[in-house]
Amino acid sequence: MNLARIFCTASIGLTLAMTGCGGSSEKAIQADTAEESADALISFFEKADPEIKKLAKTASDAVEEGKLTLALQSVNQLRAQGAKLTADQFMVVTEAEVNVQNAIREAAESGDKNAQTILNYQSAGRRN
Repeated sequence: MNLARIFCTASIGLTLAMTGCGGSSEKAIQADTAEESADALISFFEKADPEIKKLAKTASDAVEEGKLTLALQSVNQLRAQGAKLTADQFMVVTEAEVNVQNAIREAAESGDKNAQTILNYQSAGRRN
């Protein structure tokens, strides 16, 4: 289990403890891939505020189209809307972030230069 997954799991556990467990909450954290997260972004944001729903669709479409930079930006913008999100939506966004990061890492390992550039920028940002 990598550090990002551990942090995500701890964050989700804390959120569940604060909001209570329900059937939909469990479904919100079952996405294991970026593609599954793309589906969850659509279903869990179906009734969201139109601007937030549009952002979730942009993130989902970007994952489906392999535009991982756009997907990551959109997921980060959704996370910034945290106060406007339900607990389930927040968990979907958190899981999507982890899954998109994993997809970027896998793409970089497969030789994708754009994905490697994203990882390089992230590493440089953490050092500063």
